[in-house]
Amino acid sequence: MIISASIQAANQLILLEEINKNKNKFNQIHIDITDGHFTNNISMSFNHINLIKKNTDFKVDVHLMLENNEKFVPLAFDNGADLVCVHQETTSINTFKNLKQNFPNLGIATLPGTKNENLKEYLDYASAVLLLGVTPGYSNQKQSIDLLIKGKNFKNLFDNYSGLLILDGGITNNHKKESEKLGVDILVQGGAIFG
Repeated sequence: MIISASIQAANQLILLEEINKNKNKFNQIHIDITDGHFTNNISMSFNHINLIKKNTDFKVDVHLMLENNEKFVPLAFDNGADLVCVHQETTSINTFKNLKQNFPNLGIATLPGTKNENLKEYLDYASAVLLLGVTPGYSNQKQSIDLLIKGKNFKNLFDNYSGLLILDGGITNNHKKESEKLGVDILVQGGAIFG
């Protein structure tokens, strides 16, 4: 299981220093980008992807919590993203399929309150499924749902899905063992890594 460090939780004034100081705690880097429309907050920018790719050897997975994915997915990949997840709530199946033709490493994400069943028509095309357990756009929150329960429900519903399963939001070190047992591929941690 890969641990992906959500750098939104790090001290932004010394970001690269924070990454280097904690690099033994994670395997890759997770960047949240929000727009203030789909979310109530504006978080990181596409420049952060470029910064990390130029200054570290880590793979970068990007979580786009915004509207107008047709515009922003290409921007994320152009800046060096290795995997990008967009939200089902702002991405029609046709838009997702069109994006996937040009960007193979594209995943689909859901808000805490969105049912796993809503993902069904995306799964033939999605390289990853990201289940979010907190209100998007803010770091160091406690889960508003039990992500392990939602993850188990996803696995039961779609046991043939062969893409990556990502759990994101409010993940503590206590979640690691159960997540690995469940078959989670990527576990996103912010506060648990950067404090």
